Amino acid sequence: MRVVINQWAMEGIREIVEGSTRLLVPEASLVSDVPPKQPAFYNPAARVSRDVSIVAYNAFIQQVDEKSFADALAGLGARALRVAVEVKGIDEVYINDINPVAIDIAKRASILNGVEHICKFSIDTAYRFLAEHSTRGFRFGMIDLDPFGTPAPYVDCALRAVVDGGLLSMTATDTPILYGIYPRIAMRRYHGRSMRCEYANEIGLRLLLGMLSMVASRLEMGIEPLFVQSTRHYMRVYAKIGVGSSNADEMPSMLGYAYHCNSCSNRFTVDIDEYREACNLCNSKKMIRAGPLWISRLMDESFVALMNSIIDDGAYALNLDKQAVNIVRIAKEESMLVDEALYYTVDEVTSMLKIRPPSTTSILDTLRSNGFKASRTALSLRGFRTDANIRDICSLVRALVDQ
Repeated sequence: MRVVINQWAMEGIREIVEGSTRLLVPEASLVSDVPPKQPAFYNPAARVSRDVSIVAYNAFIQQVDEKSFADALAGLGARALRVAVEVKGIDEVYINDINPVAIDIAKRASILNGVEHICKFSIDTAYRFLAEHSTRGFRFGMIDLDPFGTPAPYVDCALRAVVDGGLLSMTATDTPILYGIYPRIAMRRYHGRSMRCEYANEIGLRLLLGMLSMVASRLEMGIEPLFVQSTRHYMRVYAKIGVGSSNADEMPSMLGYAYHCNSCSNRFTVDIDEYREACNLCNSKKMIRAGPLWISRLMDESFVALMNSIIDDGAYALNLDKQAVNIVRIAKEESMLVDEALYYTVDEVTSMLKIRPPSTTSILDTLRSNGFKASRTALSLRGFRTDANIRDICSLVRALVDQ
């Protein structure tokens, strides 16, 4: 990230370059561990999330006729301005925030980037902004929700403001709730209990999608997850929205429960109308359950492939953070295992076996050579997804280490 001291310095504002976009941000946000909300909010740690979103939007804009983007909780407009500059083919970018200082900074930055002609600014609550665009002819092709904490309060308004076949991307940062620290609050916010486990971020993402699907079905809509991301305390989902009762009718079949056995670490999902008292592997009744949550696929293989093809454009990839590129690359491999819910981690397995941890690559090779499907997961640096159960995994990993 390049910092340029310029005429904004006297106002405590600095110009930075993120991706291919010039942003104006408070100087304090670049040096504070916790970025201040005043005079306007900018979080440098969310750069990876924004990089991934720019790739996703470039992929999705090729699939939607309405080429408009709205950021309902824009702050000083970092994501929205990057869309205006870096997403090819975008026609209109709507930048809304309740903070007038943030919107003023965003306006100035739009002029710096020469995109002020496609940017439309408003100072309002997210609810009112989205409500004003909830009728035919005023809806958006792509909407982003990136609040402090949970996006749950805004989902109804956002779904009403997106076109049929449009995209809703949203972030949740209330990770203690989604990671199982406060399962009762998760039930209240996301209509499902969370669970403390090694793969808690996947449970959280599935709760987030589950909540979105429940709200959508109530509004006679359905969702189709295209991509998910979990980086630090950011959990993010990208879902295509389909309007109509036929889409809504499919949603209940996509929901269910996740079970984890505290005796053998087996994990599995079941349909919404199923209940398990005992582990289907070791028959123990020491089971914990999360949900209702989304149990169908998290990513669309063709969409992730398109994201990778966009990154393959060398000139474009030079402006992306390496971690963002790595997330999308791993997701391509992972998206092929669409039916394998709930990942494992190398450290979890080797801790159970009390052995030194081999490399993730060697474990994947061993699983594949023994007839199982296996891939890395973009949700964890040491994680992997497979159709092998925990008993098979432990047996093969122990044999691998003993070689």
